[in-house]
Amino acid sequence: MAGLIGRSKCSALLITCSDFRFQSTARKYVETHGLVDDYDVIARPGGIRSLVLPRSAAMRESMELEIRLLWSLHGFNDILFMNHVSCRAYDDIATEVNEIDVHTQHLRSAEKLVEGWFATIDVQPHLMMALDGEIVVADVGASKP
Repeated sequence: MAGLIGRSKCSALLITCSDFRFQSTARKYVETHGLVDDYDVIARPGGIRSLVLPRSAAMRESMELEIRLLWSLHGFNDILFMNHVSCRAYDDIATEVNEIDVHTQHLRSAEKLVEGWFATIDVQPHLMMALDGEIVVADVGASKP
C-alpha cells in the first residue's frame, strides 16, 4: 500500500455513467485490461454526454476542467469512455431503435474532441450493452489512420 500511495502517475482515466447497474462491468473491464489501482474515474449521469450534448454549458465546462485537472495531476496516457444502453440521461434523445447509433456518435465525437486537447493521449470509446443476458463492453472507436 505504501508504494501505491507514493505514486503520482496512473495509466488511464475512465469516464463512465454514474448508473449503479454498470459499475461492476466497467470496473471488471478496466481491471482485466491491466489497470488494477491504475486509473482515475469520472462518473456522471450520461457518461460523456456532458462533452458533446450537455444539458448546460456548466456541465461541459466542469467535465473539461475535471479531465484536464486529473491529467495534470496524474499524467495518464489513455482515456476510456464507457457509455451504456438504457441510459436514462439519454431518454430525451435516444430510443430503443436508435440508442446504439446515438451513443456511438457521441462517443466518437467525444473521442475527436479530447484527442484535440491532448495530442499524445489514446482515447478508447466503448459501449456497454446486453448480449445473451450478460452486459458486454464493445469498442466503438472510429478507425484511426
